[in-house]
Formats: sequence, C-alpha cells, structure tokens
Amino acid sequence: MELRLLRTFRAVATTGSFTRAAADLGYVQSNVTAQIKSLEREVGAPLFERLGRRIVITDAGRRLVEYADRILRLADDARAELHALSAGDGDLVGTLRIGAAETLCAYRLPHVLRALADRHPRLRVVFRPAARTELLADLSAARLDAALLLEEPIAGTGLAVESLAVEPLRLVAAPDHKLAGATSVSPADLADQPLIQVEEGCAHREVFDRQLRAAGVAPPVLAEFVSLEAVKQCAVAGLGVAMLPAVAMAGELRRGDLVVLPWHPGTDAPALHTQAVRLARRAPTPALTALLDLARTQWSG
Repeated sequence: MELRLLRTFRAVATTGSFTRAAADLGYVQSNVTAQIKSLEREVGAPLFERLGRRIVITDAGRRLVEYADRILRLADDARAELHALSAGDGDLVGTLRIGAAETLCAYRLPHVLRALADRHPRLRVVFRPAARTELLADLSAARLDAALLLEEPIAGTGLAVESLAVEPLRLVAAPDHKLAGATSVSPADLADQPLIQVEEGCAHREVFDRQLRAAGVAPPVLAEFVSLEAVKQCAVAGLGVAMLPAVAMAGELRRGDLVVLPWHPGTDAPALHTQAVRLARRAPTPALTALLDLARTQWSG
C-alpha cells in the first residue's frame, strides 16, 4: 500500500472533495481520481460514493482513515528520526505534535517550548489547546505524539502515563471579600457565597464540586465560563470565590489582586497532576523525549 496513495486518500477524506484535494497536493484532478481508483482496487472495496457532484466516504473509507493516519504518522516519525541520525550533530528535525489542556498551553508549556526551540531550531512543534476527550481521541488516532493533561491521576488501556508535576488547587477571592481574613474556610462557609466556576467537565471543577457534595453544600453559582481567565477576572472584581490551579494565578497572587482562602474541606487538599500521555505501543520519538526531559527539569519544583 503506497504512502503516496494513502496521502492522497487522506486529503480527499479530509477535504471531502477531489478538486480541493488536488489543489492541496499540487496534482491535477484526474491524477487524484486515478490514485483513489488504484487504492480501491488494492483494498477491494469502494472508499467513496459518488453522488452527483458530491462524494461521501464509505464505511470502508472511514476505517481506512484510521489506518492511514497511523501509517503516515509512523512514516513521518521514521523519516524525522533517520534525518536526525544522518545529520550527526545531535540536532532534531521533523515535526512534534502536542495537544494540551488550555491551562498548560498558557502557563506551563511556553517556557518549555522556548527552551526546546533554542536547543533544536530545526524541530517544528505544533501544539494546540483542547479538551480531554478530544485530546485522547486525537492521541488514539495517532494524530498527536503526546497529550499533556491537567487531571486527577488517569489510566487507560494502551496508554503510557507519566505525572510531571503536582498542581495544587487554591480557593481564592478578592482581598476585600468577607472571607479573606478567615483563619479557616469550610464548605459550610460557602453555603451562601456566590461561586464563579469553569464549565462542567473541567477537572478542577469536578474536584471542587465533589468536595462540596460530600459536605452536603450547594452554594449559588454566579457564572460559568469556558475561559479560566474570565473566572479569574470575575474573582479579582470581587464577584465571588473560585477554585483554580495555583499555577494559573501566580501573577494575581503576587500582585495582591487575589488572596488564597484557607480551604479546609475535611478531606485531602485538592490537587491535580500535569500528566504526559502517549500510546504505549509507540516508543517516544527523540523529539518527544527532549520535550519531556525539559518539562521534568523546569516543573520539578
């Protein structure tokens, strides 16, 4: 099964159009059509249905997309690693694809990626924020080399997981909040206090909600946001209290825009972990190893 045919197939599947795929690949459309027909003969099944001017991918085509992504990803990994070996100078080339939680993209990764770029200027790094479910799906389909998640300790069949840093969660409010001078804040103290929350499904929201439920407390939620930054700014404005990762509030705490409330929920102090997740069946590439080495060094404190 030729890589050239798989690349063409994936382009058609991605764009949903022979014409757009031909433009993206620099081919004439008849060349794309011939390659798809050749691939269909080889696999013994139609990959697309032609419905007038439209094409629709078949069940066989959808299944092949999964294999094509993995095969082409492995081919790219092999090419990058062999180029690096042939260079003989210890430099890394190729592309490293990383997905990460938004908080990590904003507050953990930039310094690590800058250090990686300084050491390996020929290495291209593609990283983007996404939610946990999307990151794990992309990882499973081999569209990512690794995902960096900010979660409670996770495990999964076929996954290799490494905890890189413990991320404490802190209950915070504006300095003039009525609870700011308290020596201890329990769930009962929040019963009538407006909360500012991130949307449901976020790991630190889940931890906080679980502690409140265990105490039988359901404080009013003033607002829910997708953005952690919006939660912070509302807390700074004195609109309510929030539970957020400490790493995301270093500047606000240092400037005194927010203060930490001494949270004592009667259970362990809330915390998450920054975790590197990859497919266990895929050995880490030299580029990923370099990234994780830098992360361990920078985040060890």
